Amino acid sequence: MKLLGRSDSLNVRKVLWAMDELGLEASREDYGGPFGKTDTLEYRQMNPTGLVPVLVDGDTKIWESNTIIRYLAGRVPEKEFAGRDHSSAAKVSQWMDWQLGTLNPLLQTLFAQTRLGDKRDERIVVDTTTNLNKLFKTVLANALPPKNFMFGSAMSAADVCLGVMLHRHVSLLNADSLDDRVRRYHEELAGRGGFKRHVAIGKP
Repeated sequence: MKLLGRSDSLNVRKVLWAMDELGLEASREDYGGPFGKTDTLEYRQMNPTGLVPVLVDGDTKIWESNTIIRYLAGRVPEKEFAGRDHSSAAKVSQWMDWQLGTLNPLLQTLFAQTRLGDKRDERIVVDTTTNLNKLFKTVLANALPPKNFMFGSAMSAADVCLGVMLHRHVSLLNADSLDDRVRRYHEELAGRGGFKRHVAIGKP
């Protein structure tokens, strides 16, 4: 397998962490950002969005990081990383979708504002931060079990997707605003070897 995407892209980091948890390996090639190559005809035929990453597995080419993670989980079914049956798979997927559809837009907005420096819009920063804190406190904190991960003692794809969002949140705002349970959850995820190797690389 081959993963196309620069190592500092958060979505690439997400896939690399998932592969680490699954015990899978793939070569990686730098695409996107300063490396370019995502506007070529060859790349656009694999991924019409022109974004990273893309997973190449023989004749199979897959884009969208969460979909890549589901695909990879299917290669190691005994780990039940994306669920052991239709019901548990749906429960894992709903958190992956919540990450992508709800958390990611807010954190992307906050990330973009911080890169503007003195030109950032403080109203947007405050409103976005308020909305994020509310989601972490009223949704995530209430859903997490008292200890361990989202679905018990074993890591799942949901934990990886939520973990990269918590990393970005803590990197941009620190952990002071997080609910105690969410803070402990983040600390447990941050202790994983794959998190240290691929996510916590000095960037949000």
